[in-house]
Amino acid sequence: MRIFILFAFFIYSNFIIGQGASLIPPDYVINAFEKQYPKKKAVWEIEYGEKNDDLTFIAKFTKAPKTIAFAYYDQNGVFKVCKVQMPSIKLGKKIQTYLKANYSVKSVKEVFSVIDYSNIKSFEVGVIKDSKSYNLIFDQDGEFLKRIRIR
Repeated sequence: MRIFILFAFFIYSNFIIGQGASLIPPDYVINAFEKQYPKKKAVWEIEYGEKNDDLTFIAKFTKAPKTIAFAYYDQNGVFKVCKVQMPSIKLGKKIQTYLKANYSVKSVKEVFSVIDYSNIKSFEVGVIKDSKSYNLIFDQDGEFLKRIRIR
């Protein structure tokens, strides 16, 4: 009986330790990140696409004090987009006007400045409306582009 309890404890301990494990992407993805963001430490996540072989590696890092950023790389280590957290008060007047007209102040949960691989800037605003979560996408001039339901 003692052996069974020890064996069960050993298996349970391994599952708990495994939960804290972090993902390490391929070296060429890490090298692409380090070349673009020298001296930054990243915590990596993986996102699976619709096809099994379609992967996106996401590096979460601190771009400036108290400013979190996410850099997205495809499975070949090619940079796709960088999202940098920002306060909603730094959004342009057009975006703020749109948000005030369509959403309550409390519904805005997160705001990101987004720069893609071709250096085009946009803004992503995470909101909650009617218990559903959405990402609102605005172009660099503050024009509303689209709303994407995420949950």
